[in-house]
Formats: sequence, C-alpha cells, structure tokens
Amino acid sequence: MSRFSYKVFTYNNRAIMNNDETLEADLKELGDQGWELVSALPIVKGDGSDGEVSVSTDDIKFIFEREN
Repeated sequence: MSRFSYKVFTYNNRAIMNNDETLEADLKELGDQGWELVSALPIVKGDGSDGEVSVSTDDIKFIFEREN
C-alpha cells in the first residue's frame, strides 16, 4: 500500500463564479479534509507559427497529497 494518496484539482481562472474568494474556500475545504498542497501548475496553451506565438492560460492544476 502506498504511503500517500494524491488528489488533482483543476481550477479555471476565467469561469464566471471563480475568484480569489472561491479559490480560497476550495483550498480551505481540501485542507480541512487533510490534503496538503504540494504543487500548482499553469496549464499553458499556445498557437501560432513563424515567430507569431500566443501563449495563455486559464486553468491551474493543483496537486495535493495526504498520508494514508
């Protein structure tokens, strides 16, 4: 059996109902369940060609762990 369990939570930064307060509430709820944030990664998307590159991100992937 693994020593840790992992949870991945993807947060969309542009969703109408999402803001700093809702993100804080989501993170607090996960913390109250015993999850510890170990990493936050932007999901980067890009397109373009020959020097015309556009890079943006709307989603952030949060990775949590907790001991079993």
